[in-house]
Amino acid sequence: MINKKPSKTLYLSIESRLCDVALVGHAVRGVCACSPLKEEIYGEMEVCVVEALNNAITHAYRRQEGYRVDTAVTLHHDRISFEVSDEGTAIEDFAPRSLEFDPEVIGSIPENGMGLFIIETLMDEVNYRSHNGRNTLSFCRYFTQPQA
Repeated sequence: MINKKPSKTLYLSIESRLCDVALVGHAVRGVCACSPLKEEIYGEMEVCVVEALNNAITHAYRRQEGYRVDTAVTLHHDRISFEVSDEGTAIEDFAPRSLEFDPEVIGSIPENGMGLFIIETLMDEVNYRSHNGRNTLSFCRYFTQPQA
């Protein structure tokens, strides 16, 4: 039998204000420091959670304050996982994103709308569900990449 450590979860809740998102980002870096991830990966994890929170505040709540956005960061034996939940407007037709732009032409790079693309690019798994008025974007990164 494989000796698996029990998972540990940190739950964070902020009001739907963009100025509070950085608090969660700093906490994500702290949790990453307790994981086997290399230090240069911490920023990628932080960016993904910050993008998910910004999306919830900007799109689900239309930047209206007074609502709650919840984040769960879980350390498993083989991965770190994140869930960002809100009770705002759900994402319709959630599907993998693709961006059509020429990285050599600075003017073709979108100014916004890249959050989900970034998350899908940096994470190993990304899922979205909306159930009983609660929307949850979940994503994870494995500590060791599966062999091809």
